[in-house]
Amino acid sequence: MNTTGMSAECALARRPGYEDLHDECTQTEDVPLPHSFGILLVRRCTCGCHR
Repeated sequence: MNTTGMSAECALARRPGYEDLHDECTQTEDVPLPHSFGILLVRRCTCGCHR
């Protein structure tokens, strides 16, 4: 199970019994580092539940 790029909530939600944690994920968009170009402070979660 590859969870690279997922938030902690979505990675845990892939396990049986924790499926409802997808609703707790707040990484739904990229957050850039202020005053920089192309550097991200927080990456968007790559889980399919956000699409």
